[in-house]
Amino acid sequence: MSSSNPILAPGQRRRMLRAPSPAMGVALVALFVALGGTGYAATKLPSNSVGNSQLRKNAVTSSKIRPRTIRLSDISTSTRGSLRGAAGPQGPTGPQGPAGPGTTIFHAAVNSGGAPVRGNAVAATGGGGAGTYTVEFSRDVSSCEATATLASVPGGSVVDPPAGRITVRPNGARIEIHTFDVDGSVRDLPFNVIVAC
Repeated sequence: MSSSNPILAPGQRRRMLRAPSPAMGVALVALFVALGGTGYAATKLPSNSVGNSQLRKNAVTSSKIRPRTIRLSDISTSTRGSLRGAAGPQGPTGPQGPAGPGTTIFHAAVNSGGAPVRGNAVAATGGGGAGTYTVEFSRDVSSCEATATLASVPGGSVVDPPAGRITVRPNGARIEIHTFDVDGSVRDLPFNVIVAC
């Protein structure tokens, strides 16, 4: 009588019970991986894998926040407003600071004969038919802004000047001025000069 299961000797049967099959080994490995996966996930979460949707409401409490890590920009505008206290009383007025640099104005009204009539010029010369004048002030005005215009000034041969031209040029403490008739010819004419420093 034949049989597909041969009869094994007692020593052979014990050896077969001790050695698991390859399928059993694979199943055991899979079981260990499955059981160890929960512990791995709890301690080895990838960076930035937890966001707002994974957090339960009220899950982040004061004890979970590291001290001195909340910035002002992390707080809502309304909350920041509620933290602002009432304005205190105004403090005492401080001492007045030093005066800033002021503008010094020099000016003169000079008649057609070259004499200063008004203003703070210390001297003036000119006339004599050359249409050339020099007006001197108490300091160097070469770095200042100077302007002049033909004007009505008493004294001299011409009191009310006709239309014409006038030029100015600073030179140290002096302003050099040249006056011309409307046709461009040299003529002695009265003028006002202003220098801003």
